[in-house]
Amino acid sequence: MVATPSPSQAEVILVGCGCPLRGMGWYHAVQMLGNECPSAKLCHIVEPWFLGPGATGPGGSEFAEFKSKAEADHQVGFYKSLADVPPVADGVKRLALISGRTMDNPRLLGESIAAGCTVIYLEKPGAPTVKELEVMKREAADANVKICMGYNKNVCKYVRNAREFAAANEGSHVTFVSNNTYENNASSLGECFERNAEGMLKNMAIHELALLASFYDVTVDNIESVVVDKDFSSMQTLPGPSGKEFTDFDKVKLTIKTKTG
Repeated sequence: MVATPSPSQAEVILVGCGCPLRGMGWYHAVQMLGNECPSAKLCHIVEPWFLGPGATGPGGSEFAEFKSKAEADHQVGFYKSLADVPPVADGVKRLALISGRTMDNPRLLGESIAAGCTVIYLEKPGAPTVKELEVMKREAADANVKICMGYNKNVCKYVRNAREFAAANEGSHVTFVSNNTYENNASSLGECFERNAEGMLKNMAIHELALLASFYDVTVDNIESVVVDKDFSSMQTLPGPSGKEFTDFDKVKLTIKTKTG
């Protein structure tokens, strides 16, 4: 029997769980299974990779262990595709949390709408290009489906504290630092480059860019200059697990100056 939500909860489909302790989808799953979001009931997990060709590869055994425990302890249903998820029951509000590969998001959004989702929580950056985001926005609007984007640093306490401290001290300067704890070697970074193929700026530093756009008047029209610290920054071309090569920053530092200061 698959888990069902209470009348006060949304029925959640997690699309793209990923590997335990690595995939952001998995972290979202753990939060919901731990009742850290009481209004959300995780009922279904769609994981094409680890329920398909990735089952016997790296991370496959860890995912299988998580699957068995989630099924036994929480009655979560697992599926290879959204088409396999049972139809939404009458009166139930169904939400999709899409946390898969960015390149797949436009397709997954359409499939989530077809699966009866009326709200879609879309992990950043949402899609590979702005054009695709615009198409997705129209598709959701036509279906009367709401989309929420997962820019969690915008509501983080430490960001609010930093902004309040800066506002209270004239002439203050805020530096945003983002760090992801990948090992500094070709194997670890190559896997990171492939799994986050849209690149560091779109996948990781996009949280900081969202803060700049939300609170510091950084827009395309208002940017005067972008200065990269070339001595600090580093770019590499490395093979990913598939053998295909990917080029990305392993670290980058930049300063954006706006026309309004």
